Amino acid sequence: MSNLNLPTRATPWGRFKTIGNALSVPAKESLVQYVEFNITGRCQAGCITCPVLRSYDDEKKNKTVNDLNAEFKLFQRFFKKLKKLGLEFVTLYGREPTLWDKEAEEPNKFLKKMISWLSKDLKVRVCLATSGIALEESVLKVLFDQEGVLFMKDWGSKKSVAQLIKNKDAYFKIRQSWDLVKSLSKRYKKTRVIAEFLYTGINRGDLLSFWRRCFKNGFVPFVEVPVIKGGCVKNFKQLNINPEQYVKDIYELSLLNLSLRSGLSKKEARESNIWQPPYGSVFPAACDKLTYGRGIFLERNGALSVCCGVDKHLGNLNDKNIKRKLERNVLLKRVRRAYKNLKGFCGVCDYSKKLELCYGCRGNGYTYESDSQGVFGQDPMCFGRIALALAEKNKLSSFMSPNHVQKIFTYFKN
Repeated sequence: MSNLNLPTRATPWGRFKTIGNALSVPAKESLVQYVEFNITGRCQAGCITCPVLRSYDDEKKNKTVNDLNAEFKLFQRFFKKLKKLGLEFVTLYGREPTLWDKEAEEPNKFLKKMISWLSKDLKVRVCLATSGIALEESVLKVLFDQEGVLFMKDWGSKKSVAQLIKNKDAYFKIRQSWDLVKSLSKRYKKTRVIAEFLYTGINRGDLLSFWRRCFKNGFVPFVEVPVIKGGCVKNFKQLNINPEQYVKDIYELSLLNLSLRSGLSKKEARESNIWQPPYGSVFPAACDKLTYGRGIFLERNGALSVCCGVDKHLGNLNDKNIKRKLERNVLLKRVRRAYKNLKGFCGVCDYSKKLELCYGCRGNGYTYESDSQGVFGQDPMCFGRIALALAEKNKLSSFMSPNHVQKIFTYFKN
C-alpha cells in the first residue's frame, strides 16, 4: 500500500482537514467560507440524541406554494450576501432538509432548485445532510450531478435504531436509502458520500461493522458523540455512554482502521509503531470548520452563530451592517484563532498546542459540564483525555498494547 495511506503524526486516521480540503486557502477578504444552514425545523425521526428542542416558531406547519417561493427568495438573498463574504461551501441541514418543501407539487422541488442554484449560479459547493428516512432518488441525482456531497446517518442495527429513533419505520427507510445511495453513487466518478455514526452505549456494538461497510462501499466514515443540548439533555442517561468503554471501542476502531488502510492483521496493527492515538471526539478527522474553514452557522431567520453546538449569537444577515459586525466581533475573532484560546486539557494537548490539528469539539466543550466549560472549554469526550486518565491508573493494559499505552503518555498531557 502507498505510504500516503499510512497514518502519520499529522494524519492518524489517514486523512485530515476534511472541510479545509474542500476550500481554497483563505484570503484576507474571505470572512466566511463555510456555512451550515438550518433550512427547516421539520423532522419525522424523533431521535433521542437530537440537539434541538423544537421546530422553528416562524415556520408554518402547512405551507402554500407562495410561502415556499417567498422562503426560497429569502434564502437566496442570504446566500448572495454570504457569497460576497467569501462563501464557497454550504451544508444544508434540517433538522431534516428533505421535509422543508414537502407541500411542493413534486417531492423536493424547491430543495432541488436550491441545490442547482447554489451550484450553478452561485458557484458554491453543496453538501446535503440527511437522516435518510425520506431520501428521494431525484434529489440524489441533482446533488451528484453538481458534484455535491451527501452526508447521511447510519445508526447501526435494527435493534439499535429502534432504541435511538422513535419513528417506527426508520430502520427500514434508512437501509432502503443506503441501498439507493450505493447503487446510484457508482455511476458518478466524483461522488463523495460521508456516513455518520453517532456513538452511544446503545449502538456501540455496531461501530466496527459500520466502519467495514463504509470501506467496502467507498464511503467516508465519520464517528462522533452526541452534543448534549436540546432534546438530548433529557435523554442523555438513556444513551449509557461509559467513558472507559468508549476508549476501548475507539481503540479497537483505530486498529481496524489501521488494518484496512495498511493491510495489517489485527495482531500486527496492535503491535505496530505506526499506530497513532485518535484525537478529539470527532473521527476520522478533527473538526476544522471554525478555523481553516472559517465556518459559521445560519438559522432560517438569518441569525448567525458560532456552530450548531455553540449557540452564541454573532448577528443577523438581515442587518445592514452585518459585514462590519462580523469583522469586529471579538468572539468570532477568537474562534478563528481557537488554538490560542483553548482551556483545560484542550489547551495543553500536543494536537492543539504544538501541531494545531485539533481543537476538540467546541459543542462538547460548551455544553458538557467541566472545570473549563465555555466556548473554549476542554472537550470532555476527547479520546486522549479519557485514555490518559485511565493510563495513569493503569487501566489500559487490559486491552491496549504497551507501546500504544506509552504513546498515550507521549501525545497527551494534563
